[in-house]
Amino acid sequence: MVDPMTSPSPRFRNGTLAICLLALLALMLLASGCTQPVSQQPQQATVSQQQTKASAPVTATRTDSSHITITYPGSTTTDTLLELEVTVTDSAGNTQTKSIGSRLSTTPLKYGATLTLTGTFNGDDPVLVTGYFMNSSHKIMLDTTI
Repeated sequence: MVDPMTSPSPRFRNGTLAICLLALLALMLLASGCTQPVSQQPQQATVSQQQTKASAPVTATRTDSSHITITYPGSTTTDTLLELEVTVTDSAGNTQTKSIGSRLSTTPLKYGATLTLTGTFNGDDPVLVTGYFMNSSHKIMLDTTI
């Protein structure tokens, strides 16, 4: 009589078992996402590093407790900038909006343009600067707290 526990069965042959194990391994790799190329991850990190190294086209500086100066040093990416609209809320809660340049102008804003705002600047004072361009678009150039 043949013992069923020791007799070879067609479904446990070496070739079939190896193929099944390889298929299972391939499915596990696919499910875990290991098929993504490794070279994409460093490229994304490089792009974000370049974005953080770029200098801001507009800066805001609190010179003393009564003055904040907005400076447009200039940038090749903002050559068609016509106006900078600056909105500041001081520590007393007063909001003021002033501009450098004009949206109606036909010549771009000059590099090095500045605007000084006066108020009570004792703490965290929000500053929002919006840029208006020749093609009628606008963009937030600076959104910070000083």
